[in-house]
Amino acid sequence: DAPLSNGGVHLPPSEFHKKLENPDAVVIDVRNHYEAAIGRFSGQSESSSSSSSTKDGVGARYMDPLMRKSTDFPTWLAKEEVKESLKGKEVLMYCTGGIRCERASAFLKTKLGEEVKGVYQLQGGIERYFKEFRDGGYWRGKNFVFDKREAVDVSNPAGDGGVLRKKDKKKTLKTAQTQCCLCQKPWDRYLGKQKCHTCGVPVLVCDKCLSDRTRRASPEEQRRRRCPLCVAEKINVPVTNVEYTDNGKVSCWSRDAVAEEEGRVAPSVLKWGGGHASKKKVAKKCRRRLCQFGLDCSRKDCLFYHPERDDAGSSKRKGGTMTKKTVLRPSPTLVSTVVK
Repeated sequence: DAPLSNGGVHLPPSEFHKKLENPDAVVIDVRNHYEAAIGRFSGQSESSSSSSSTKDGVGARYMDPLMRKSTDFPTWLAKEEVKESLKGKEVLMYCTGGIRCERASAFLKTKLGEEVKGVYQLQGGIERYFKEFRDGGYWRGKNFVFDKREAVDVSNPAGDGGVLRKKDKKKTLKTAQTQCCLCQKPWDRYLGKQKCHTCGVPVLVCDKCLSDRTRRASPEEQRRRRCPLCVAEKINVPVTNVEYTDNGKVSCWSRDAVAEEEGRVAPSVLKWGGGHASKKKVAKKCRRRLCQFGLDCSRKDCLFYHPERDDAGSSKRKGGTMTKKTVLRPSPTLVSTVVK
């Protein structure tokens, strides 16, 4: 019900930058809150911003939908206070690379098209904005990315990913605007794939808390490992205790019943990959080894290498012609062990 052809107007970084100076505009961060926490477009509202040409730092009002995942956007937009704040405004939208804005801008125009002055989105996302504005422009903080770079900024295009070096740690302590969820020390790196105890989104845990195995294994510390959204909403039911349906948005248990017994349940959860990647790694590793039961193996779904099955199947797929490398062969030591 929101065709992509109905999306917002694509603006190059230079034009989007000028639009940010408009006090009669709002800028919506279409990313998840854990991304927005470490970096956002907020410089247009700073009175002392050297790169700003706005008077008294009055520019587009920044709005964070406080999403755990992109599918939370319709719920946020349906709120009456949100509709009222967008009415009669120019709506600017941005995300990491511009992809999420396509769907979000189309949805917003479909729902509020006549009530806003226009819907615009940053073409190429934050990544392209950085390339044009080497000083960062109106951007403040880091840009969270979904690859090994972890988070980038104009002074560090290679990203924070990898080993935490001493000089990086000192810089983090000086510039971080966010805190470790356990000790409240200034921190802005998502290390060790730490997840919120009650909704599953990434949380900030500093290197000291992460290396303390005693604290890490403590049930009390696990309960304290919560994202800012869950803390503000007083969510305290572990995500493992609640079963969700509809892509992690709706609990298939009665939320009222759970609230009476244990506390508050997160309105949505984020599941990291569903475990598919780990299963593929196991299957790939097993295919490199010869099954120790050989022809006596009765399991049709056996993950280990069966020459009589795999080669025959490969031959059929290739029209009866065997290829030189159908699968990875087991090592000679493994073969001799099995033969004996």
